[in-house]
Amino acid sequence: MAAKGMYDTVKQAIQDLIAPDLERIKGQLTGVDARISALDKRVDEGLAAVRSEVASLEKRVDEGLSALRQEMRAELRTVDTRMDALKDRLDEALNIRERLAAIEVKLAALG
Repeated sequence: MAAKGMYDTVKQAIQDLIAPDLERIKGQLTGVDARISALDKRVDEGLAAVRSEVASLEKRVDEGLSALRQEMRAELRTVDTRMDALKDRLDEALNIRERLAAIEVKLAALG
């Protein structure tokens, strides 16, 4: 039984020596856990802010693209209108040229 008593005494002595360090480590772990939680919260808030900013930028880009599309459509309509007018003028010029050629043929035949 003396061996058991000595074992218990050594065990108690080791526990008495280690207990303050274990409490200190436990306190440090609690502090680290609190800092990790605070950091996690800051990261979540930062991600939420970034997501919000990205959504805002996407909306602004979409609005800008939509405005550009509308401007391009308007410009294309203007170009189409001008091209149609130019085509009409070209057709008219070709018609005049053909009529002049016909008149020249008639004049050559007369003269």
